[in-house]
Amino acid sequence: MMGGGSNGSATKAAQEESWRQNNINQAVNQINAIYGGAARQNDINDFLGASRSFYTNELEKQKGVADRSLKFAMARNGLTGGTASIDANRTLGENYQSGILSADRLAQQAAADLRTADDNSRMNLISQASTGMGLTSGAQQAAQAMQANLQGSRGAMKANALGDVFGGLSSIFDRSRTMADERKGFQSYGQSFYSPGYGSGGFR
Repeated sequence: MMGGGSNGSATKAAQEESWRQNNINQAVNQINAIYGGAARQNDINDFLGASRSFYTNELEKQKGVADRSLKFAMARNGLTGGTASIDANRTLGENYQSGILSADRLAQQAAADLRTADDNSRMNLISQASTGMGLTSGAQQAAQAMQANLQGSRGAMKANALGDVFGGLSSIFDRSRTMADERKGFQSYGQSFYSPGYGSGGFR
């Protein structure tokens, strides 16, 4: 009798453990399926596109300001169309191309950070599943965690992360204003003012 009861208890315990492991495996598979599903990949791709647009729009705003400032700087000193203008616009173009690369790099990093956040929350949920978290609870928590990760990633985007893309042109703008002020000063005293332009020793 004792032996039969012991065998029965062992069998029951083995069955219960088998059911527990089966439930854990199902929960883990479900969590992995949710995080690795096409819907989540679409979310990440959409976020990547939105991030790229966000930083590209910031770049275009900066370029608009730089374009106007450069135009005024050249016109202020009668250099429009000259060598100095060509050189300055070349620098602006190079800065813009660098800005495009920076905007894409920031967008790619934002998407990578979202994937990392997803992976961290996925592993946390899998750890919880090993303690017996129910299937329904696991799916619900996975959806909530992914939504929180996405919102957090959106909130982490900062316009100033792009930096001052056209900061290299600031010396040109400053020099332009200085020369204009100097010319006004000379003119106020009835003196002529010779401007050699922004070539060597100037805009370069």
